[in-house]
Amino acid sequence: MLLPAARATSKSNIIQRIQEIVPLGSPEPQDPQVLTILTELTADLIQAYQAEGQLQEDPFTDVWKRTIHLYESAVSSRVQGKVVLVTGGEGCVGSELVKKLVELGARQVVSVDKARCANLYNLTPNKVQKQAIALYAADIRNYPALKYIFETEKPDIVFHLAAQRLPGLAEVQIRETVTTAICGTQHIIQLCEEYGVQQCIFASTGKAARYFTAEVYAASKKLCEWQIAQAAQKGNVTYGMVRFTHMLNNSSVCQQISDKIQQSKIINIHAPHRYITAQNIHEALHLLLNALVLSQPKTLKFLTVRNLGWPTETLEIALYKIIESGKQLPIYFQGLLPGYEEPCFLGQFDWSQPTEINLLINALENSQVEASGDMMIAELACFSSKVLDKHLSIIRTLTDNLSLPEANIKYELKTAIKEVTTSIFAQTSPQTLLKILKWGTNPKQLVSEGISLEHHRDIIELIAQGLYGRLTQKCLLETYKNIIEFETLVKSLETLPSIQQEVTYLKAVSQSNSYDISSMVSIPPSSFAFCS
Repeated sequence: MLLPAARATSKSNIIQRIQEIVPLGSPEPQDPQVLTILTELTADLIQAYQAEGQLQEDPFTDVWKRTIHLYESAVSSRVQGKVVLVTGGEGCVGSELVKKLVELGARQVVSVDKARCANLYNLTPNKVQKQAIALYAADIRNYPALKYIFETEKPDIVFHLAAQRLPGLAEVQIRETVTTAICGTQHIIQLCEEYGVQQCIFASTGKAARYFTAEVYAASKKLCEWQIAQAAQKGNVTYGMVRFTHMLNNSSVCQQISDKIQQSKIINIHAPHRYITAQNIHEALHLLLNALVLSQPKTLKFLTVRNLGWPTETLEIALYKIIESGKQLPIYFQGLLPGYEEPCFLGQFDWSQPTEINLLINALENSQVEASGDMMIAELACFSSKVLDKHLSIIRTLTDNLSLPEANIKYELKTAIKEVTTSIFAQTSPQTLLKILKWGTNPKQLVSEGISLEHHRDIIELIAQGLYGRLTQKCLLETYKNIIEFETLVKSLETLPSIQQEVTYLKAVSQSNSYDISSMVSIPPSSFAFCS
């Protein structure tokens, strides 16, 4: 028989008690006695939050109110009298963008979305609002259907929004997610070039700012960014990009919690101390439209919201919604699910300017505050087109083979990200790589997060390989003022068996009296063999 323990009062004690009753990874509890105790603990947790001044208002109040500048006159002059095509035009952001483009004077807005496709492709457009909008039911993976639409409508401008938007579902529908992202984006690029489109704006995600990711959603978006960047350099179309974060108007997190509350069911949360950064749909629209004005030929610039505010705890969201409902409901922590497991690598951000850190831009992406002050404008780090093309070809071959297990596609995604990132690090200065390594392996921060270097093994391996054969002790001492600090790090890297050659090299650098020991390197790691 499960007996309630003495009532805990602090947030951490209550959370610990909830996890003792339902350990992470356990199935959803059904026992009435367990649910009763969890309900009491949830009520205690609400009180503990309120005692610290939280849960007094919607945690996203500031996000809902935020706005960013829109260069409306300049945008209007770009779209006035033009045909504008929007993929994913019936989604949350896409549908609002379609309406806004009509307001701004577009002659016709063409929405391409698979939402109403069922098993057929409707290539007879449903035109509404005095012929200003044409709605096509078509999947961007269907090249002939897409080509028909371009041939029929002759768009001047394209906004490419269509994608799988749920990281968790992407881990289940791997082939569909990858083909929608990579093949769909290639179709858009090819047709934009063929039909003389003036501008193409791509909507990406802040998750693509990671140097390395094995998650299907983030990895496929990252490859799309590289596709667009490559097209910008080689093609005739002017390409632009935006990175979104969690969209409040279409929040899967908030919707899941609301659904459970409406059904008076127990609410599942991934884990305590999990946070999301959010934005509203008006910010998204303004980013997309401003990208028309701020994009430049032959290079890929991307925009993000500059002031994203503090990340919001998902637990706080759930507790506030319980209060708002007036119900007494229990919560439990189900554990992290595929698509949401990767911890944040702090070396992703440029800590030399901590007041300007943006969670959607990494330290290698040259960024600056845009003139309005509301946006950041940045560009991707240089990468090897040859390596990208090789892996795009492999991915297309794998996805075409319907008998192949989808796990093979995911493995190739991971490999592609690793090798293209390696090509980036090969062109990054060793001083910068050292800084990234230092920021990302801060021992105090790792302890506070309850993780080890092993959790960041993949990215640490790539950085160590990027440093191999390129360091001087002078460079080292400019980054690590205390050589003991660096030697402590190198010792901790010995726990990663795959980089022992690199660890030996780093040891030699720290111990050498010479300012340049590159002559010590005989054979570079094989992972650099493809770099040019």
